[in-house]
Amino acid sequence: MLKIRSVEAIPLDVSLRHTLRFGNVDRKQSQNVVVRITTEDGLVGYGEACPVPAFTRETQASITTLIEGELQAVLVGADALQRDPLLTQLEALLPDQPFTLASIDIALWDLAGRALNVPVSTLLGGRFRERVDVHGSIGIAEAGEMAAQAQEQVAMGYRALKLYAGRDTLDGDLARLRAVREAVGPDIAFILDINGLWDAETCLRALPRLADLGVIVLEQPLPPDDVAGLKQVTAAAPMGIAADEAVFSPADVACIGTSRTASVINLGLSKLGGLRRSRACATVAAAAGLGALVGSVVELGIATAAGLHLAASLPELEYPTYLVGPLKYEQDISAQPLELTDGTVAIPSGPGLGIEVDEEVLRRLDMRS
Repeated sequence: MLKIRSVEAIPLDVSLRHTLRFGNVDRKQSQNVVVRITTEDGLVGYGEACPVPAFTRETQASITTLIEGELQAVLVGADALQRDPLLTQLEALLPDQPFTLASIDIALWDLAGRALNVPVSTLLGGRFRERVDVHGSIGIAEAGEMAAQAQEQVAMGYRALKLYAGRDTLDGDLARLRAVREAVGPDIAFILDINGLWDAETCLRALPRLADLGVIVLEQPLPPDDVAGLKQVTAAAPMGIAADEAVFSPADVACIGTSRTASVINLGLSKLGGLRRSRACATVAAAAGLGALVGSVVELGIATAAGLHLAASLPELEYPTYLVGPLKYEQDISAQPLELTDGTVAIPSGPGLGIEVDEEVLRRLDMRS
């Protein structure tokens, strides 16, 4: 038995290096919360919440209050190795708080891996790869600024870039994409995220031009409730159509598989409620003949490490992953910096998440101090 002695939620004062503009969100500050679960024998597991208002109403304050209040009664005294029963209880308490759930989920996987002296990817069934392809990202800006950022990121080693659109007219969006394409040349793959801001008519007009510009995945082009439009777009698209805002649970994936409102599922573990639910979504997606890409909400090192273990455990990984969050922050909390090599990142190999939290940095970023 691995009895839990305490659960702590630590709100952080952290900022991104540059404002990330996507959908209707301009994000420079980030509301991350680190969760520390300690067992009676002194073993520690870490989790991370990174709430984004575009997805849920969760905030740094709500997550901290829940974890150090209502969730204490479920977790303290429980056996951390009884992960699925514990998370099932928490799911009932947190029906609309996936980011809160994810932070506990990640910490429990980290604890189990440390207790058993194996990486989280081993607990997930094993790893199919030791490194994963990753993509950079460029928020919405003027064409020249986006082109300059793209050149900088390609120089860092990225072979794929995620771009955002939807705030401007279609012609304006396409002009920005063309500027980036001209800046980086023909060999860099594009993933384009619309965050549900287009309508079906606009999207259908855009599809052939996006294909010409080298877009390999078009993410959430229409609002999730436009089922008829999404079916039409998915059937017509020469590239993958990824569901993101439309997916919060395995049941959502099943509905998409039945209705064919997407061809790819974005597995962002923070938004999905952690590793357990992400793996369930991946299983349903595979059974439904849907592709999967591992996304993120640009987290710090803890949740990013969890995402890397998820990516390592998937049999098929057709698209580059968005697991570069620590590189986007002014400072990370992991003692091991994320290293980008030729457009890839290594899967951590140590026990649990395979990273160590820099406790001095954590204390310095702790908003309570």
